[in-house]
Amino acid sequence: EKRLKRKMNELERHIFSAMWSEHCGYLHSKLQLNKLNFKGALFHQENAGGVKIGNLGVFFKTESHNHPCAVEPYQGAATGIGGIIRDILALNARPIALLNSLKFCAEQKHLIDGVTRGISDYGNSCGIANVGGEVIFDECYRDLPLVNVMAVGVVPVDKVKLSSAKENLEIVILGSATGLDGVGGAAFASKKLKKDTKEEKIHVQIGDPFAKKKLIEACIEILNVDGVIACQDCGAAGLLSSTSEMAYKGGCSIELDLDKIHLATENMSAAQILLSETQERMVFAVEKNALDKIFEIAQKFELDISCIGKTFLGNNYIIKKRGEILSSTPLDVICEPYFYNLEPVVEPKINACECRENMKLECALKKLVSCKEFASKKWFFEQWDYAVGGRTYMQPDISGAAAVKIENGFIGLCMDSKPRFVELNPYLGAKSTFLESCRNLISSGFEPMGFTNCLNFASPKNDYTKYSFVRSIEGLCDISKDFSVPVVSGNVSFYNEKDNRRIYPTVTIGMLGYCENEQNLTSAIFQKDEEVFLLGKKITLESNVGASLYQSVLFNCLCGKLDQIDVDLELKLKNAILDMINKKIISGASDVSKGGILGALLEVLFRSDIGFCGSLLPKNILEDWQKLKLLFGEIEGRYIVSCVDFEKMKNYLVKNNIPHCHLGKCVGDKIEFDGYSFNLDELRKDYNNSIKNALEQF
Repeated sequence: EKRLKRKMNELERHIFSAMWSEHCGYLHSKLQLNKLNFKGALFHQENAGGVKIGNLGVFFKTESHNHPCAVEPYQGAATGIGGIIRDILALNARPIALLNSLKFCAEQKHLIDGVTRGISDYGNSCGIANVGGEVIFDECYRDLPLVNVMAVGVVPVDKVKLSSAKENLEIVILGSATGLDGVGGAAFASKKLKKDTKEEKIHVQIGDPFAKKKLIEACIEILNVDGVIACQDCGAAGLLSSTSEMAYKGGCSIELDLDKIHLATENMSAAQILLSETQERMVFAVEKNALDKIFEIAQKFELDISCIGKTFLGNNYIIKKRGEILSSTPLDVICEPYFYNLEPVVEPKINACECRENMKLECALKKLVSCKEFASKKWFFEQWDYAVGGRTYMQPDISGAAAVKIENGFIGLCMDSKPRFVELNPYLGAKSTFLESCRNLISSGFEPMGFTNCLNFASPKNDYTKYSFVRSIEGLCDISKDFSVPVVSGNVSFYNEKDNRRIYPTVTIGMLGYCENEQNLTSAIFQKDEEVFLLGKKITLESNVGASLYQSVLFNCLCGKLDQIDVDLELKLKNAILDMINKKIISGASDVSKGGILGALLEVLFRSDIGFCGSLLPKNILEDWQKLKLLFGEIEGRYIVSCVDFEKMKNYLVKNNIPHCHLGKCVGDKIEFDGYSFNLDELRKDYNNSIKNALEQF
């Protein structure tokens, strides 16, 4: 009211409740996000940003649907997919791939099952390939699942459609009739979850993937009609956010006549119409001479369409109903809320003591292989259609990144997060997450090009959240500059807490890379008689291995220090690996992450159906805790690679001063090293069936 210089009416209270919510307004994050490295990003201030590859714009973005999935997992996940598709579609980009990053408490089968089916049913029915992602299980996600989804689309750069309107245009809404579903969803996502979530279900939208399929095709036709100037999707805060932002970006006024909107429910109030989050709707700003063609396209695809308003000179957001002006509000006040600068706080104390618990390797290995976070995620990805559309060249679980065909080569896609690392050290943890995605792309033959992020945290009013959020942003900013890989888009989800419990600060990275030559696409499958090398940091007890998975699984502890990041080494390894892939020196490659060296090697052997014989431990390692640290410890800057020609590989590494260690050879049907011998069939069985068996127990 201070900025309006007058009292608000009831409708305006609803307007500001939504637009000044955390979900829409980014009140506590906007000033920090502005610090990120956007250099080289394409249209990063639009619905989704991207990178330019040849004459193509490749657009991608992550989005969270955490709160909806906590109360209605099936529809929450489905509409999360639907929303991120519309963000891509609004740019006139055809959606070609989906990914997801999922976090659960392993015991909550109803959430796991609902989210998985929601993603499967919606994505598969839309005909968009779900090509990859990750699943993490941790007790901190009990009742607080994280469902982060990513969509990717392509369009010639000269065909991109932006979201800024201009004066003297008609406003058109296309798609489903506006109903009561999802009313108040933006405000719901901007607060803590209640103990009893039943009453929150009214805020969850309902998806219709078959209508979405028609909407995609209709939008792509409409956006190529002369006279179509701008497009916005109806997401959080529905028509209110899409129309107000469109006009504000274009520097013009907008007037909406609510009586002209096609409705699914009679007698809806003005606030309900504006704040409805009914799915499968898009808004266009068009010249009057384009209306006939647009309506013709809508009729062709059997979609409802209405002309609901106009733009003109000024700075006002005007709402009319039954011929009466209900509100006339300055757009700059609606779209520019007060932003909070998260104040620096004292660094919290953490348990920096190294985990030196003892356990026999035989027992530790069995526990790690069968733990749900390390185990194969095929139970999930087998429910998703990763091949629809004919663009997918490497299926999930055979490489660090998915390979998707585009007009002039291949894009590599991956999603990664390391919540335990960020909990222990937000600055280094965020950097480590970024590098995890980089290594997944590099080991698959891709040059990293750009990334999107989904930042999941607890209440921004909490001191630790403030600290971890600010430091995570600083980490992402620094490492992306080091690698010259810009952030192109992103999302922030606060208030992931309930009953005085919070999630670990979870920085999710979605990264895109490029590979021009199909021959350079590289899998994490090794062949019989190939030599295996470790590239990067050597195996030593001096390393810091805090937040490693083995510590959590075996000893239920989160402690120690994270390994320091050597940017020069990371860049050197990137250039060397891509060069050796191009020169056909490397046959297969994998980054070393969860489970350390032994974990990475086991995953490769399981995929490859081959054994291994060699040495993984330095001499004179006697204590069990030392063996666990060396074999399972997670440190930065490591890859395992295979080759046919030992001498050629060795000569290249020596000549280019690449730190390396020859580990052994792919032979037999067991894994044998340093006096140990393990039956791979038994371990593979645990690895492949652990998640399925665990979920069937509940």
